[in-house]
Amino acid sequence: MSPRWRTDDCEIELSDVGTLTRMARVVDARELLTDGVSPLIQVVAGGDTRTPTRSSYDAESNTITLEFTPCCTTLTVAVAERESHVTFEVTRVEGDTPDGVVWGPIGASVGETVGEIVGVARDGEVAVGIQAASIQTVGGHPGGGVGDALHAAAETAEGAALQAYTLEADGGIVGSKIALFSCPAEDALETLGRIEVAEALPHPMLDGEWTKTSRAARESYLIANFGEDSLDEMVAATKQAGFRYLYHGHPFKNWGHFDLLEDAFPDGDASLKRCADRAEEEGVRLGVHTLTNFITTSDPYVTPTPDPRLMRSGSARLVEAVDAASRSIVVSDPSPFCEKGDLSAAAIGGEIVQYRAVSNDAPWHLTGCRRGAFGTTASSHEAGADVGKLVDHSYRVFFPNLDMQDDMVARLVELFETCGLRQISFDGLEGCERTGHGIYAHHRFVQQFYEGCSAEIVNDASRLLHYLWHIHTRMNWGEPWGKPTRDGMADYRFRNQAYFERNLFPRMLGWFQLRLAGGDVEATSLPDIEWMLSKAAGYDAGFALVAGLDSLHGNGQAGLILDTVRAWEEARLGGAFTPGQRQRLRDPNGEWCLRPTADNAWALTPVTFSATHTYEAVELQPGEPTEAEWTIDNPYAAQPLRCVLRVVPDAGAASSAVVNPRIEIDFDAVAIPVELSAHQYLVIDGSATARVLDVNWNAVADVPLGDPIPEVMPGDNPVLFACDEAVGARVAVTFEMLGTSEPVDG
Repeated sequence: MSPRWRTDDCEIELSDVGTLTRMARVVDARELLTDGVSPLIQVVAGGDTRTPTRSSYDAESNTITLEFTPCCTTLTVAVAERESHVTFEVTRVEGDTPDGVVWGPIGASVGETVGEIVGVARDGEVAVGIQAASIQTVGGHPGGGVGDALHAAAETAEGAALQAYTLEADGGIVGSKIALFSCPAEDALETLGRIEVAEALPHPMLDGEWTKTSRAARESYLIANFGEDSLDEMVAATKQAGFRYLYHGHPFKNWGHFDLLEDAFPDGDASLKRCADRAEEEGVRLGVHTLTNFITTSDPYVTPTPDPRLMRSGSARLVEAVDAASRSIVVSDPSPFCEKGDLSAAAIGGEIVQYRAVSNDAPWHLTGCRRGAFGTTASSHEAGADVGKLVDHSYRVFFPNLDMQDDMVARLVELFETCGLRQISFDGLEGCERTGHGIYAHHRFVQQFYEGCSAEIVNDASRLLHYLWHIHTRMNWGEPWGKPTRDGMADYRFRNQAYFERNLFPRMLGWFQLRLAGGDVEATSLPDIEWMLSKAAGYDAGFALVAGLDSLHGNGQAGLILDTVRAWEEARLGGAFTPGQRQRLRDPNGEWCLRPTADNAWALTPVTFSATHTYEAVELQPGEPTEAEWTIDNPYAAQPLRCVLRVVPDAGAASSAVVNPRIEIDFDAVAIPVELSAHQYLVIDGSATARVLDVNWNAVADVPLGDPIPEVMPGDNPVLFACDEAVGARVAVTFEMLGTSEPVDG
């Protein structure tokens, strides 16, 4: 009789050739497998994947013996039944040791929502999934399998394919382990937590709750560089925004040894510990950013003597002895050096040599050599000496081998334990592949850090992997550099929210910048930030606000922005928005503002901004009207005029001025007695006073309005704009309309 194993939700059956023949729900006998053949496990040998030719089961030991021919391999797989899942673990390899094993691919008949990274497929009724249950087990397929090579669950025409693998070179086949499970769809996340606990997988907590369900995992935070001298001001800004985490974006003078910047932290780790202690007293936790296993060329691992454990892509031998001044080096094999890389560097003993090119013909010369690179010492080397091509990256860094990587992790653990830090990003996590140990090296880096830290550490990374799903708190992808807030990777950020949802992962929107004006990008405004905050509320997603002392001091709306961030975050994290409100807030074209009310709740108001209208002075025939004619559509009730005028200087203009602008709406006009210079703003907010602001929204002057404010009626409104003079500049005008407020109180 074929062996069967049972959980609370399903029953699994295996054939005598090692294929899964049944995975049916207990409650209604619904079959969760497709009609195709699903191997439980395969072996990889010589580039081929082979299924077992025979399988036998020992009920007393609850083990499966699987024989593979013609590769002459026998695997013993131990089985364990749990209430929530069944585990399968390779406990013995006999005969030829294969290059690796592949679990599955297992064809699942469920595929409405496929969490490709978490390894779970769901529909409205049931979830079925695979979990890698050991550090050397990787979600995906080494040869690509079905879908992406790193997808533990991949969409198929019939539903989904569940798959994982282990390579002998990366942690060893013995110990490769998976869990298979099914459960009601709504219990998928809870079931994953039960599997973590039962299998002693990482199960990180945050403020006493599992990170995957903790509201704290979706908290936003401030990214700002600080030192001992500036910490207090940055902590105050963090608290003003309602955040609990302050994250240093660039604290290290090198990567590898992770020595701290001396200007910011003159006493090294002791300085950072004092900062963390002071911040903790204010209820703020500190974090730091780094590039995982990247090694800067200024690090002691590189200079003055390179560590022999720097990772090499290949090696050759010196054919001829060289002295310290030689600019050409003859090597026995050109192949390691043909792909130059970004640093084009080779290690010879205690020296690093950079080279310009490799000769086309033997004898193979490294030409244009720069001797004693990166502070190493140019030396003589005997014929036969090893020449190793160092692995590098476009960030102009080197990489460690696996042993050195362990030392780098240990240093980060020491830093966090010594200083009391509470947040990190494993940025550049993909660099772990450069050790030569693939995805296993990723797992090893992050898990060693996790196990080494005694405190609860919020962490994310540059990529999400199946096994590391258990450790990472969240992912916060999306960068703000060089783009207006609404344009900075917006589509990518929104697509990520669906990715997080199907992978049962806390949602984050990425980084957003509180900036000063520069280049073609305007200084961050309150409407910019409220657009972002409304999307964060709609998706119930956290974010990072990037700021510095320059922008906090120089942006005239910084204080108001921080106060507004606090209001939105209190409402979001408190669950105050209704499902209907959250759905409307997700609209990428929607604009909203949120303001506190007297009863400790909030008022949510829709906002519509017109397209930006532009006025340019032109020479016309005598008597011809010089006004610009526009139309603005007000989708709301009648309201007083609100608009922002910006003076945009002409390219090459020696000076710019706009004098006495005038706005007329349906025969009602207001003239503003003011002279505006280049880049200044004029804000009309419906009151009897207009405000002049500089390029960074700092107050310049208040201008009383002698005329009544025109009213903007529902529907289309004809607008005339003119001014007495516009020299060397255009005027950009945006109109703002407010809708009816609605309560936000949960």
